Amino acid sequence: MIKGAIFDFNGTLFWDTAFHDLAFDIFLEKHGVQLTDEEKRIQIHGQMNPDIMRNIFGNQLTEKEIIDFSQDKELIYRQLCMNDLKFAPGAEELFGFFQKNGIPFTIASSSGIENISFYFANMKLDRWFSLDKVVYNNGTFRGKPFPDVFLEAAKKLELLPEETVIFEDSVAGIEAAEQAGAGKIYIVNSYGENYSRFPYDIITTFDRVDRKLFV
Repeated sequence: MIKGAIFDFNGTLFWDTAFHDLAFDIFLEKHGVQLTDEEKRIQIHGQMNPDIMRNIFGNQLTEKEIIDFSQDKELIYRQLCMNDLKFAPGAEELFGFFQKNGIPFTIASSSGIENISFYFANMKLDRWFSLDKVVYNNGTFRGKPFPDVFLEAAKKLELLPEETVIFEDSVAGIEAAEQAGAGKIYIVNSYGENYSRFPYDIITTFDRVDRKLFV
């Protein structure tokens, strides 16, 4: 039985993949690097910044270089999306349903605290989420496709992973949800990814989420 919900954020609740891609294009141009869309999908989408920077620049990066590069890129990203911060279609209605029915839900994101704080401040996430229940990249978790963030999120909801539904958009994130042992996985198709290898329901609006899973 499904008792709670875990949401990835970027590309799932906030359809910002184009902003991230553009931010990386601007950031990488400064460093003389170009990536194809396929290389971005493999090396960037769904992953944490330390892993992304190592994927792009190599394992020889120092911790300071990783932090500096990551902060530079995320500042560009926040400037780009500042005026277009809105939830995915149907998301707020689903949050309301969960609140009305006492169903716990949270976010499990690859973003760092700087971006999470930005979303809380500018999208008023505290209407729906408590920061102490949100899982984000704090440097202690392995990135997706490892299941760490989803396992921690289930723990914060005081549920077993198999009692949760996980919403994801990236291939790495879907694989992480599988490894976590989610009771159900919804794929959120926010940017036209090829999900043919996966047997899960694909949605483009949260209105399509089956409410009967929870009550």
